[in-house]
Amino acid sequence: MQNENYTKHKIIGIVLSVVLIAAVTFAFVTETARTESVSALAHKTSLQRGRQLYVDNCVSCHGSRGEGGVGSVLNNSGLLKKASDAVLFATIASGRPSTVMPAWGQAYGGAFTDQEIREIVAFIRAWEPNAPVVVAAVFVPDAARGASIYETACMVCHGENGKGGTDLYGNPLVALNDRTQLGKHDDAWYQQTIVNGRPAKGMPGSSNVLSANQVSDLIALMAAWRNGETVVSKTTVAQLINSALFSLQQNDGEDALFYLKRAKTIAFGPAINRFDPIISNIATNQTAALNDLTSLSKDWPVGDPVNGETIYVDACKSCHGDAGQGGVGRKLKPNQYVQDNTNADLFQFMLVGRDGTAMRGWQDRLSESQLADVIAFLRTWQP
Repeated sequence: MQNENYTKHKIIGIVLSVVLIAAVTFAFVTETARTESVSALAHKTSLQRGRQLYVDNCVSCHGSRGEGGVGSVLNNSGLLKKASDAVLFATIASGRPSTVMPAWGQAYGGAFTDQEIREIVAFIRAWEPNAPVVVAAVFVPDAARGASIYETACMVCHGENGKGGTDLYGNPLVALNDRTQLGKHDDAWYQQTIVNGRPAKGMPGSSNVLSANQVSDLIALMAAWRNGETVVSKTTVAQLINSALFSLQQNDGEDALFYLKRAKTIAFGPAINRFDPIISNIATNQTAALNDLTSLSKDWPVGDPVNGETIYVDACKSCHGDAGQGGVGRKLKPNQYVQDNTNADLFQFMLVGRDGTAMRGWQDRLSESQLADVIAFLRTWQP
């Protein structure tokens, strides 16, 4: 029986195997390159969509470059190194309780799908290679802030502006604003004295009343006095008017005069002319004085709408729109809340803001006169 020759078949099989291996290798190489290209394109598209979502929804609080503002600084090397994509995703989706950061995920009642949140995260993550190191603001004691604290916590025992004197009953007050006396001890001694008190001399400790920063502000005030400086407190005219009104309502004309005279020294705008008649009437016609002071407390502060427009553009436009049409913040042109409330109500609202929203308080950011100007400008938008 003749043996069959399979050599030709083997050669064909080997050639086909080589061709198949080469084809698979080529396909693998080209597919990897294609996959990488598709992945890069998908990532670029995701970044573009994330950027647009960020611009449309996040800029007003976090800034166009993640520099922060109402919201946290996002373009921050430390933050981006510590926060994983999962953490960023969860924060955007569910928000941050007790802050102005709302929940954006649809599962939490927000507007974004999971894919949209991932795209925003991808856009934020792209900042990381060049993100700056953001250093937390350092608390700097402020003598003017200290003067405001002094007026509410210390003046009753140490007199106006720390000058001592006597109380209403003729009892002597201990003067603090005395360069010779202040020079006898350093800041550390006064800091401990304020915190611990001097029980044997009738001075209570303030550890349960004042924060460490407030004590530091008082020390800054005393240091300024030690250097012979005159310090003007950051107490607002509105606060002084309200204190005068309360005093007059209690039939305490002396205290009412004290507060009104102090308010007049820092008052501004057209309403400043209303102080002198009230001051005069406290002694001669207390009923008229009370009526006029009540009216002034509601109307204060009165500002300049022209200046207010400039301030609005700088401070308010990003949330409320350049024409008051609204956005992150409420529509202001027109706005029923503005129409229904007094200047005093609006001033207090703008001063402290609204918890749980993007409306931050403007205390220590805009002065009383600047807020008055903004209020005057908003009035021009109302019917």
